[in-house]
Amino acid sequence: YSLGSYQGPWDSVIVHPVEALVVAAPMMDRWSITAALDAMLCIDRLKPLGTSEPDVFTVKSIGEALELLPPASRAVREVHRALADIQFPTWSAMETLTRMLVLACGMPRPIMNFRVETPRGHSILDSAWPEHMTAVEFNGRDHSQDHASYKDEMYRNEVLRGLGWKLRIVSFDDLRKMDRLAEWLTWLGGHLGVEPDLSRVTDTRLEHSEPW
Repeated sequence: YSLGSYQGPWDSVIVHPVEALVVAAPMMDRWSITAALDAMLCIDRLKPLGTSEPDVFTVKSIGEALELLPPASRAVREVHRALADIQFPTWSAMETLTRMLVLACGMPRPIMNFRVETPRGHSILDSAWPEHMTAVEFNGRDHSQDHASYKDEMYRNEVLRGLGWKLRIVSFDDLRKMDRLAEWLTWLGGHLGVEPDLSRVTDTRLEHSEPW
């Protein structure tokens, strides 16, 4: 489809990420397709064959690549639809899912990975609503495995709370267990002044073992 190939590890050749995503899309949920597109926007190391400069993916360039693929393909249409949901910068699949759950309930769109300057340095908040000084942070497995980083994060969170920020820390189970999902979405809606429509949140089809 003339999308081009890229330099892979160990002198291998890999296909265009958009083409690879379209091939995988029939086996993916809508949110995971969006997560893959979010990740594509953050890629800064893929180099097209025969070049030394990495490619930079944008919403426009991804859309242009999709235009070169069969328009009647269901997978192409699914990726096109998911393209409308992406937001830069989103640095993990669980950040994507957290954002999509919030939006599905009719709540305002967050700013992703929002930088806050504090007297003790800066903090990056996964999903933030600065006008309400409210944020939701997803903590994955790495947060419990790196003890030094965990202690530093807990300190930074308390600094933010001291400045008036309302923080909600969520984990994998808070996204896949409906009772816990409803709890933090209700908390968020209370701070944003919006009643979340929890009836619009359906099974996210997450596996029982944490993949990230």
